[in-house]
Amino acid sequence: MTASAPQSDSIKRGVCRFHSSLLATLAVLACYSVMASKPLGTDVSHYQQTVDWVKCKTNGIAFAYTKATEGTGYIDDTLVSHINGAKAQGIPIGLYHYARPDLHPNITGASSADSEAQYFINTAGPYIKTGGQYLIPMLDWEAPGITNTSLNQTTSSQWLNEWCYYVSNYAKSQGITMKVMVYSGTWYCAPGSGYNGGLNSTVTQWPNAMSGYPANPNPQTGAPSTSPWSGFTVWQYADTNWSGGDADVFNGTTNQLFQTLMIGGNGGPLITNDIDNVTVDEGSNATFSVGLLGTPPFTFRWYRNQTLISTDTTSTNFTVTNALLADAGNYYVAISNALGMATSSVAMLSIVTPSTNAPGSIIAPTSIVDFWPCQGNLNDVYGTNNLTPHGYLTYVAGKTGLGLRFDASTSYLTTSAASVPVPWTVSLWVNRRSNTSASTGLFSDGTNALKLDQYNGTHQVGLTQFGVGDYTFGYTTAIGAWVHLTFVGTASGTSLYANGSLVTTLTNSIRLPRQYIGADYVASNGAILDFVPASMDEIIVFNRALSATEITGIYNAGVGSILHAPELTSVTVNGNTVTLNMRGLTGKSFSVIRSPDMVNWGFLGKFSSSSGTLQYFDSASASSSYFYQVTQP
Repeated sequence: MTASAPQSDSIKRGVCRFHSSLLATLAVLACYSVMASKPLGTDVSHYQQTVDWVKCKTNGIAFAYTKATEGTGYIDDTLVSHINGAKAQGIPIGLYHYARPDLHPNITGASSADSEAQYFINTAGPYIKTGGQYLIPMLDWEAPGITNTSLNQTTSSQWLNEWCYYVSNYAKSQGITMKVMVYSGTWYCAPGSGYNGGLNSTVTQWPNAMSGYPANPNPQTGAPSTSPWSGFTVWQYADTNWSGGDADVFNGTTNQLFQTLMIGGNGGPLITNDIDNVTVDEGSNATFSVGLLGTPPFTFRWYRNQTLISTDTTSTNFTVTNALLADAGNYYVAISNALGMATSSVAMLSIVTPSTNAPGSIIAPTSIVDFWPCQGNLNDVYGTNNLTPHGYLTYVAGKTGLGLRFDASTSYLTTSAASVPVPWTVSLWVNRRSNTSASTGLFSDGTNALKLDQYNGTHQVGLTQFGVGDYTFGYTTAIGAWVHLTFVGTASGTSLYANGSLVTTLTNSIRLPRQYIGADYVASNGAILDFVPASMDEIIVFNRALSATEITGIYNAGVGSILHAPELTSVTVNGNTVTLNMRGLTGKSFSVIRSPDMVNWGFLGKFSSSSGTLQYFDSASASSSYFYQVTQP
C-alpha cells in the first residue's frame, strides 16, 4: 500500500516549541526510577528513525508506544523496527493510530471512524494479543483539520467512541477483553476548545493519555489539566527523552501499569507484597520474598545487579545460601504469565563482615559523627545512621576495599539524620564516570546541597542554597580516578579541599545536608533528581572543622584510610605485668577480654578513649599462655 504523507502529529508536535534551556531539566527528569516511583514511558514514530532501546531500558523506560497508521492511507515505516527493538529489551509496547476525522468525518459506513479503525486493525491486528509484550492500542486524537468539517462536540465524541468500540470489539472477537486508550491534549479536546468544541464526557469511559508541557515538568508529582477526564492514565510531560521521542509517565505503580495497559492484564501478575532490603552476616542465608496474585503458572526471573541469576517457575522466594561479600548488591524479580508481566522494586542485599584495617591505616581525627565504609553494607560503623538504598546501587572496587556505584539515573541513599550545624566536615572518595550531566548532587536536604556538578553544566564542584543561588568552587574532578574531596563548613563560609589541598573558600555558611546522598532532593515538590554518575567510598562526617593538616593526613593514607576496627599494636611482658597497646576509632571505648585457651574468655573491662589509642596494664597475668582480644562497639 502506498503511504501518504503523514500529518504532523503532536506525538511529535511539541518539537517546534522545545528550547535549549529545558534540555538539562528534561534529560534529568527522564531518568526517574521505574522501580521506585511512577514508571516512565516513551512514544515514537517515523520522526525517530533509529531508537537506542538499550539506552531507553538502562535509563528507566518501562513502556512504549509507536505509531502504526494514519487515516486510511499511511503505515509508519518504523513500526516493525520499533516493535522489535522495544521487545528485545523487554519493554512492552503498544501501537497507536493518528485519527483523521477531517478526511473521514462519517461515524460509520464509507469514509468514517469504522474505515480508519479497520485500516488500523489490518496493520496492528497481529500485535493485539496477550503474552506480556503488547499494550492496549491508542487513538491519537488531534488532527487540526477537524475545524474544516461539520463535526461538533457531540459528533466528534461519537466518532472517537466508534473507533474505540470497533477496535475493542475486534479484540473481543479474538478472545481478548480490553479497552482502548485515547491520546490528546486539553488544547484540543477540552469542552469549548477551538477544535469544534472539543469532546464531551462520553469519551471518559476510555483510559487517557494527556499531553501538557509545563516549564519545569516533574513526572513524579505533577499532573496536567485533563478535561473532560477527571484525571489521567498517562501524561506526556515533555517532548524529548532517551528515545528521542516524547516523555511519558504512568499515573500509578509499575504493577498497576501492567494491570491497566497490558493486553490481558486482568489475571496478570500483581505484586501484593514487594521485596525488602536484607542485611545478613557473612555465611548466613539471605531470602527475598514477594507476595503475588494472578493466574498461574508464573515464571520468576531473579536479577542481581541487573544480571539474570535464576529462572524459577514455582517459588515466590529466592534464597542466597551462605551469602558472601560477592553476593552483595541489588536484587529484583520479573514475574510473568500468559497474561502479563510485573517487576518488583529493587532491594539491596548487604553483607556484614568482620571489620579489618588496610595497611597504612591512620587513626581518625576526633569528633566523628558518621562513618560509612561501604564495605558490602550500608552500616554507620560510628553512629546510628545506617543508610537506606534506593534504585540500582551496586558494590564495586572502591578506594579501600569495596565502594558504592551510583547509576546516574535511579540510585541514591537516604538517612533520617538531621543536617549538621556549623562547624562540620565531610570527607569522601569519589570516582566520576562522566561529566555529561548538567547537575549532579553529592549531599542534599532540600534546603542546601553539595554538588559534584554545579547546575547548568559547569562540571565544577559546587554548593547550592535552594531558592538563593548556585555557587562553584572552581574545581572539576577527574574522570575515571579516585579523588578525595573534603568540605569544611564554618560560620564564615564553606571550603573545598581536593586531594588534600585547599581549593577555595566560599562565603556561604550552611548546615551540612546528609539526608540524601548521591542525588538532590527538592523540598517544594518532593522530587529526587540530579543523580550522580560516580562511585563513592569512605564517607566520614565530623561535627567540627578539621585542620588542613588533618585533611591532608586522611588523603595521604590513601587505600589505608582511617582505622575501621580496633587492633593491638604491641603486647609486652615485664615481670607480672602485661602491657597492651591498642588503637582504633577515636571517641569510642575499648573492651578487653582474656582467655587461657581461646575458648573460655573473661571480661577485663571497658575503657574510654577520645584519642583512638589506649594502653592497658594487666598485672594479674604473668602466664604467657593468656590470649587477649580488644573490641569497640
